[in-house]
Amino acid sequence: MKKILLTLGIAAGVLFTSCDPLMDKGSFDYENMTAESLLNGATFAQFNQVTDDQGNVSYVPSETGNYIQYNIPNVSAVNIFYEKNGERKQLSYGRAGGMFYFLPSRGSDPKQTLYFAYINQDGQEVVASRDFTLDVAQALDPSVKILVSNKGHKKWKWMPTSTNGGAVWGNGGGMGEQDGSANISGAWWGCGVNDGDCPDKFSGQTNHAGSRYEEIKGQCDLLSYMVFDEDGSITTYSPDGTEITKGTFSIKDYDNNKVINETTHSRGTLETSEGAILWPFAINTGGTQPTSFQIGYLDTSRMILIYKNGADDGAECTWWSFMSDDDPEALLASHDWHWKPTSTNEGAVWGNGGGMGAQDGTGVINGAWWGCGVNDGDCNDKFSGQTNHAGGKYAEFESECYSQSYMTFNEDEATVTVYGKDGNQVRQGSFSVDWNPTGTRMGTLNTSEGAIMWPFAINTEGRMPTEFEIGYLGGDALILIYKNGTDDGAECTWWSFGK
Repeated sequence: MKKILLTLGIAAGVLFTSCDPLMDKGSFDYENMTAESLLNGATFAQFNQVTDDQGNVSYVPSETGNYIQYNIPNVSAVNIFYEKNGERKQLSYGRAGGMFYFLPSRGSDPKQTLYFAYINQDGQEVVASRDFTLDVAQALDPSVKILVSNKGHKKWKWMPTSTNGGAVWGNGGGMGEQDGSANISGAWWGCGVNDGDCPDKFSGQTNHAGSRYEEIKGQCDLLSYMVFDEDGSITTYSPDGTEITKGTFSIKDYDNNKVINETTHSRGTLETSEGAILWPFAINTGGTQPTSFQIGYLDTSRMILIYKNGADDGAECTWWSFMSDDDPEALLASHDWHWKPTSTNEGAVWGNGGGMGAQDGTGVINGAWWGCGVNDGDCNDKFSGQTNHAGGKYAEFESECYSQSYMTFNEDEATVTVYGKDGNQVRQGSFSVDWNPTGTRMGTLNTSEGAIMWPFAINTEGRMPTEFEIGYLGGDALILIYKNGTDDGAECTWWSFGK
């Protein structure tokens, strides 16, 4: 078992403190605390956390440390929080002595204001504030951020394509514009992962790997992956998380909106050390491992790399197909989200269902019973006929019931903004994502009440949920699900959005 060593000067109480009351109670005479007196005599110290080779954790004093030790002697309990977009974000709730951790979002001002709240016996809340200077990760170059996410590290794995029934790597020529779909423009042939459906697999193409196939065959399964890190490193892993190789990368001249033609394949250049990416071999070269790749396509969830084997415009090329589902906040913020018609009721975008299993974003809602569509669409039932679900608020929300209506997510501000059919802002709320992909759900979208478009749970007379299961999130589809009850077969509400 790993030891935790607290090398601190004063008793820290409980790390990330417990939920004790915030009010002192008793029959004794009591003078109400004020915001000015709350922090009188309070002490604060900042630390960085350090882990040694044996896994032992200690805390080292630092003037900008993100672990903040506090002792507020005038009261028995405080609530510690910061504010973002006008909302309180809790850091600690309970005792008036202990330690909490606060890491501001990437690129924030290192000087941050934290608040300390206490409730007097008469129920009055008093709030005092104090500024702290903290370590904050620097804002990333936009092109690097796409590769490594706002977290500073990001997984990329194979994405099967339409070439040869699921190929992820292969050859082609005259490779024109790539649109990020499963179609590889200019592809001639390709092979797929060893555990996939493509008729040709990596295991049958060892001649392209020189003598290295046995060394890196762990890279050749569907769930093999590589991690791009903000320190400029790429590490490849087998599906069980075993490290296989480690290399470096840099990105140059990236612009995913460049006009591409048959002679200009590139939206930028990805440069790496030799052998850094998954299956790093140029086709038909006996094991050549390129170090400079043309970026055929790159956004938060999709990457297509191209290596041109020769100088001629029609020369044979090698292509690689990757995807990432490890950066949900950036993917949500990557474009506007409009209503996406589905096959349910010939175009429904919102409706009910039960036993709703895994969703694939193709326009078929697994488990749907019924649904309605936008007011200017072809669905048999439209929002305009479902006003009972809006709890008397239809007129307020009517503008977001059209194909032109949309919502946007801002990753840095953690906001959701809804726009009506005329393009004018209707309202703004907040969001966060708990990302935990399973066989049926990709995670949870948490929002303030009424943040998304048409935010009503079906058959609840206007209930606006604040917690949605993410049935699917990809470049062109977002499916949200709200379960009205606890039973597995309970009625659910679903929403379908697209790019």
